[in-house]
Amino acid sequence: MRLTVPIRAVFWLEIQSLLRDPRTLLISVVLPIVLIPAILIAGNWVEERETRAAEALTFRLAVEGERADLARSLLNTQAPNSGESLDSRFQLVSVEDPWEALASGRIDVILEGMDAEGWRQGVRDGSIEPGATDPPPELEGAPRMRLHFHSNRTASREGAQALRTRLLDTREARRDSILLAAGLPAPPENILVVEAVNVAGPEAMEGALLGRFLTLILLGLMALGGSALATDTLAGEKERGTLNTLLTAAARRQEIISGKLLAIMAVAFGIALVQVLNLWFFLGLGIVDIGGAFAVRVPTEAALLLLVLYLPAVALVSGILLLTSAYARSYKEAQLYLTPVLLGLIIPSLAPLLPGISLQSAIILIPIANLGVAVRDVMMGDVQPGWILGAWIVTALAAAWVTRRSVLALEDENLILGERSVEEHTGGEGLFRRRVVVWILVLWAVKILVNFNLPFTDIRLVSLVSVGLLFTLFPLAAILRFRLPVREALALRMPHPGVWIGVLLGVPAGILTVLGVFQLVDTVIPVPTEMLESLGQALMPEEIPLWHLLIVIALVPGIAEELTFRGVILHGLRRRLTPVALALVVGIIFGMFHFSLFRIPTTAVLGVILTAVTLLTGSIFPAMVWHVLNNALAVLAGRDALPGVDSQWFAEGVGWEWSLAGVGLLLVSFAIIWRFRTPYPDVGPPGPPGGAMSRT
Repeated sequence: MRLTVPIRAVFWLEIQSLLRDPRTLLISVVLPIVLIPAILIAGNWVEERETRAAEALTFRLAVEGERADLARSLLNTQAPNSGESLDSRFQLVSVEDPWEALASGRIDVILEGMDAEGWRQGVRDGSIEPGATDPPPELEGAPRMRLHFHSNRTASREGAQALRTRLLDTREARRDSILLAAGLPAPPENILVVEAVNVAGPEAMEGALLGRFLTLILLGLMALGGSALATDTLAGEKERGTLNTLLTAAARRQEIISGKLLAIMAVAFGIALVQVLNLWFFLGLGIVDIGGAFAVRVPTEAALLLLVLYLPAVALVSGILLLTSAYARSYKEAQLYLTPVLLGLIIPSLAPLLPGISLQSAIILIPIANLGVAVRDVMMGDVQPGWILGAWIVTALAAAWVTRRSVLALEDENLILGERSVEEHTGGEGLFRRRVVVWILVLWAVKILVNFNLPFTDIRLVSLVSVGLLFTLFPLAAILRFRLPVREALALRMPHPGVWIGVLLGVPAGILTVLGVFQLVDTVIPVPTEMLESLGQALMPEEIPLWHLLIVIALVPGIAEELTFRGVILHGLRRRLTPVALALVVGIIFGMFHFSLFRIPTTAVLGVILTAVTLLTGSIFPAMVWHVLNNALAVLAGRDALPGVDSQWFAEGVGWEWSLAGVGLLLVSFAIIWRFRTPYPDVGPPGPPGGAMSRT
């Protein structure tokens, strides 16, 4: 990009506007300067405060039971590691009813000393649960010490843990002294000493901790600071009418857009530079003593490497923010669009927080996520030049593509000026097409609120409310509000009969394909087995009859979700995107409504398949049937109700050969659907005035 005079003029105009606006200046300049130092200093202050509080904390203790004398003697025994008596951290309290005092919070822990017979009597009368608490046979006659505490109170829980640790130390000391007094061989510690050594060292540990969050913090600041300028530079100027005046200047439109893009890049780069300088100043030069909370050091060469690593992220974030502002017709509309944009930028920056993520994996192909992992490795001192360069190139290519698209897309005069058709002003389908994104965002927010605030946990009630009711009311509200024709808005058309052959072949093929996608995702973001088992138990509890699950997991979502996603949402977006882009976007939106991170890619793939079927058939019914059968097969497999199919086969992975077979069968299915296609009408952006409209 050659910096012509108009580009420089627009650039300086935007920077001057930024410096004159106190609110934008606060978000874009002041906040980035103070945030990292505040985090570092606050982290050190909190750690020191917690350490002092822990050292000064004493626990109120009551001693009970027939062996209370033994318990008190243990409290007065010198601790072998610290040289202090156990009662130095515990305050003995005498109360009439220690159990009531523990329940009310007047004491923290009860130490109950029991002999063997008392223990056995407790097991017999049910006050002591047998099993894991039973002693080994060789200790059958030994006295017992029981700790009673309240797990929902921090002092009680920590007091019980501290007392247990000190009692175990004391037991070892008493055992060793008895062995020596009896003239027996030295205690086992003199035979074999076991010591755990953390070879990572404090700097690597703290570097990993800070490195995991650094990209998240930086991306969030760049997005917030850049959005303040981006929202005003196009969407705000459209609303005020000043963009028309600027377009009449003696400058090409591409030069105007380039100048605005450079201004946003300058803000994002300034934020990145400030954060790297903060790290270098506080953790590199050591001019300010942060203390033990952040033992990591950031030398000059590491700071320079971090700055270079974040350069493509600067360009990528800037291009995305400028495109967002361009597609909005007002400042308020741009602010609504920024919510999903910010989430889309933040989600990949969470990659360093996931366990087991390495740069030497498929994560290197995901922009921003790869930089986050690379930055974590650099902060740990684990610099792998080849892999870091690969991550940088991938994100740089993505940034170049987005930047180019932002400049080219903004050459559209209607997009720049925010012009609206007569239909958009008066209402109807045109107005719905303009507002469909806002409606999707509102639905997404409502879905989150409903999912996390339902007063019941029964999967049947949850499905009927959060899926059936919500996704039925949404299309109904859109149809009534914008006076949409019901048949067209919901694609209530009968497809060619031959399509059903492709649908029946496609359902098992789609399941195998989606399982293959899950295996690919699992190689990048390993999903704990416990999480999958927990999800399966939550979705398909054993106590619920199978036919109930088929209704609430297969039938209800298959109808209600299709009315929303392949119904009014597809109808509202159909004129904005080409058919391929439309299938991808609607599929991704469908995936984003399934909030579990590891479910989003697989449900998005299913959403793309269902959207493609709807576009090819012009009807919502094949997608409904496909969706219902897909979920029904999953329920039957989970309950081991499919003949010849074991649920473990799905849980442990179907194997790549089955996934490839599924992809092949899916292509055959779509070939059949293509043969009998009746395309969805009026798909694609409208052509130039007087030209034919783009169709599927």
